[in-house]
Amino acid sequence: MIRSIRRTTAALTVGAATLALAACGITAGATTTDTTLSGTTTTTSVVSSQLASTDTHFSQDDLTWDASSEQTITLADSGSTSSSGSVSVDGSTVTITEAGVYRVSGSLSDGQLVVAAADDADVTLILDNASITNADGTAIAVNSADEAMIYLADGTTNSVADGSSYEVADDATPVAAIASASDLTIAGAGALNVTGNANDGISTKDGLVIASGTITVHAADDAIRGKDYVSVLDGTLDITSGGDALKSDNYEDEDAGWVSITGGSLTIDSGDDGIDAEQAIGISGGTLDIAQAVEGLEAQDITVSGGTVSITASDDGINATAKTTAEEAAAAESTSSDDTENSRQAMGSESDDGSTLTISGGTVTIDAAFDGLDSNGTIAITGGDTTITSADNGGDAPVDANGDITFENATLTANGTAITSADELGTQMGGGPGGT
Repeated sequence: MIRSIRRTTAALTVGAATLALAACGITAGATTTDTTLSGTTTTTSVVSSQLASTDTHFSQDDLTWDASSEQTITLADSGSTSSSGSVSVDGSTVTITEAGVYRVSGSLSDGQLVVAAADDADVTLILDNASITNADGTAIAVNSADEAMIYLADGTTNSVADGSSYEVADDATPVAAIASASDLTIAGAGALNVTGNANDGISTKDGLVIASGTITVHAADDAIRGKDYVSVLDGTLDITSGGDALKSDNYEDEDAGWVSITGGSLTIDSGDDGIDAEQAIGISGGTLDIAQAVEGLEAQDITVSGGTVSITASDDGINATAKTTAEEAAAAESTSSDDTENSRQAMGSESDDGSTLTISGGTVTIDAAFDGLDSNGTIAITGGDTTITSADNGGDAPVDANGDITFENATLTANGTAITSADELGTQMGGGPGGT
């Protein structure tokens, strides 16, 4: 189980963390989908409860506006133009300073589109066959606004790419091809190709909602990151990343650090984790195909209640492990990567850290080099159809938990064996201390 400890540089295992995790109720279109991400406290026994309920920033109203209110921005290397007095052009930099809806077309081969609006402003960018490349920085930068939306016009193909080496002044935004300091939504029926050459592809310091669109992301590090949360409602996502494919890394705020997938189709080829969240991952619908990853899913609390999930992992398929603490993050800041790995190996243990991994529905297929399902806390398989191919060598197993394993009302095949009781997981399959 030592290998299953969170593998980020901010994850030395030096103590137990206390989790207070929020649920998310997301409104999309005319229907409401509630996705519950259950939380635990890290005590000797697991206490699962819904501690809070919060909406994302996205609502159906965001997708409706008066077409006559649209203002135009035409990008051009020879000189960009706009119909709006709220848009300024300084060389190859186009800056929006007021709330509104802006239809963006044309191209910049070496330039930037900036949103620098008031903190209470909502800004919608309609990308209408727009192409932006910035050799020296972020291509689309939302420096300030309350919320920003990138809307992909129907029938259009849009592209965004950043430079391979740059810094963002005063850390105004993340380092990414599309970078936002505010809540960000991507919607529309068009296509968006994003290339993050320096670091991330799409990244926000707040929340990120993907409501629709055909989105292709190639990123040197993380492909799609929402520090507070990532919510995928629909769309077709094709993701290739050197780091994590989808990521939410806020470990400080109790209602943040989660990834939710309620619909859409995602294909992932990741150099690190397929989906990595500090606090929770919830999958209730859609199709998720992680063709390559180190670990497919990793968070403190993971729930699969619906959808179709396929994972190929060079480590564990799904790993539930305690979130990062402030002490661990501080220690990692001054620790080399080699020392970090040595500390993890020395401090790892087989104790229950309060993490939870639950499969209550859907279809899950896992091909893992080590554990198929791995939790440093408990595992509950209470529904759905799960098939696991993994190591089975005494130290690694199809199902491995430090705490209790619950198996009921579900279909599970582990390394070709049809499982009929939790006892088989707790003994024959090399799992935790016994089933319940």
